[in-house]
Amino acid sequence: MASEETKKKEHDPIFMVCLVLFVIAAAAVLCVYAADHLSSHDDRVAAYGDSVTVNYTGSYYNYVKEDGALVFDTSYESVAKDNSIAKSSDFTVRPSYSPLSVTIGSGSALEPFENSIVGHKVGDVFKVWIPADEGYVGPNTTDIANLNGYTVPTTQYMPNSAFSSLYGESLTAGVPTSIKTVYGWDAIATLSSSNSTVTIMNNPVAGSTYTFSPKGVEPAAGEEKLTFAVTSVDSSNITCNLSFKNTTVVSGNTIQMEAFDFGTAKWYVKEVSPSTFTYKVSTTGTVNEDLYFEIKLVSIS
Repeated sequence: MASEETKKKEHDPIFMVCLVLFVIAAAAVLCVYAADHLSSHDDRVAAYGDSVTVNYTGSYYNYVKEDGALVFDTSYESVAKDNSIAKSSDFTVRPSYSPLSVTIGSGSALEPFENSIVGHKVGDVFKVWIPADEGYVGPNTTDIANLNGYTVPTTQYMPNSAFSSLYGESLTAGVPTSIKTVYGWDAIATLSSSNSTVTIMNNPVAGSTYTFSPKGVEPAAGEEKLTFAVTSVDSSNITCNLSFKNTTVVSGNTIQMEAFDFGTAKWYVKEVSPSTFTYKVSTTGTVNEDLYFEIKLVSIS
């Protein structure tokens, strides 16, 4: 019995030494794992060449939810569907929303947008202002026109693809078809035999007033944006007086960038005075405009 106790006492120190060594080794392994997986994940910052995902909201005039901001795009469904947040007139709600994937330095997004991500960690929220000459640059098509005496060609032409997109209908080549134009008045549209060009013969009545109707659908009461009071019609031109109304107001300032797609041209009205209006012709409102982005870094690959 005594010999067994002696052997146990001899083994105990060895066991304790082994246990201590095991604990030290395990702690070391855990520290290495933490250093490799936790610390690097928490502390890593975005750099050129990284593939990242970001959520963002882009706006005119100011950053989202700040005075005068007008949102033109966002990756947040909550922002898109929040009616208390002012949107540009051609803002559309998408079927689904998800973060934007960007490879920094690749040119997959605007250069200042990509550069602003560098140095940020996952979870950071930051802002970047992109001046017009560093954003979506295009030809300067801004013009000032008189509200009274504005003319529209009596006969207009547009690509068949533009007509189909604007009015959502297909024409049969050589068959004249009655339509209501986006100007609000009646017209006859005829597709060429080559199926490439649509000729539109406008038929407004002098002395009548018409309302701009997107896709030829009459807007609901209170949603009218532009009216045409026709003063004369001849073989070349329709002369009318224009009136803008029901523009959205934020902080006492009339929101600009009201979009009007006429098929032959797309207006973005930027300012309306008692006698004139300023507009640009462009495929999108973001061309030649200062842009304000609020960005959240979601992941770094």
